[in-house]
Amino acid sequence: MTEENSKLLHDLRSKCSSLKSAAELYKDCSPAEKKEMLALMNSAAAEITKILAQLSQS
Repeated sequence: MTEENSKLLHDLRSKCSSLKSAAELYKDCSPAEKKEMLALMNSAAAEITKILAQLSQS
């Protein structure tokens, strides 16, 4: 495994963990917080997709 792939996998684990944590907290959020939490989850999901695309090209 290359150093770049190792970093990508680390980043992937981190983003997945963040997404999972946000999903677990979501149910207890106020409506305003839910909107903010969804924005954060969408951002994390976009980053996950980007990392997966990079991994598939390596």
